Amino acid sequence: GQSGPTGSYNCKSLMAWFADILLRDKQLLEWAKDPNKILPSVWISGLFNPMGYVTACLQVTARTRLLPLDSMTIMAKCMPFSHEHLTEQPEEGAYCHGLFIEGARWDAESASIQPSRPKELHSPMPVVHLTAITAQASEQQSVGRYRCPVYTTKVRGPTYQFTAILPSAMPTTTLVLAGVCLLLQAPS
Repeated sequence: GQSGPTGSYNCKSLMAWFADILLRDKQLLEWAKDPNKILPSVWISGLFNPMGYVTACLQVTARTRLLPLDSMTIMAKCMPFSHEHLTEQPEEGAYCHGLFIEGARWDAESASIQPSRPKELHSPMPVVHLTAITAQASEQQSVGRYRCPVYTTKVRGPTYQFTAILPSAMPTTTLVLAGVCLLLQAPS
């Protein structure tokens, strides 16, 4: 069930929540084997502070390019492969998996957001390559892109994490009216 403003807004049943805890434990144990090596793809839904991880990715890029952190934003590129096939992180940015899209679906053929299929509320997303770009570059590349909000759960507002810029063949107004967003935790 959900909690109030001071609660966690967990939408999973006890069994699903416990299964997630076991998967989180597995990811953390794998990471603890060699703390200096980042996993090939991070299960971002399994992090206790996903925005902290995303901010760290922004900071690394900002420091490398000698840019202020305040001028950076997140660009998301959906990859055409599964996280099981990855062996290492990319040179810049980070691979992550475990996201779901609500109000639409990701179409691998067109590599863009498309209307959802009937009775398909939450579609899984492929591996997402998160990279940091400047806000100015983001504005220049805004055509054919949707500034997609990312939430922890379907509870909007207090579970907001960050905005991912995704390619879309659909008009932005259509996506906003449909309430299209990415979720770290799909309702079970």
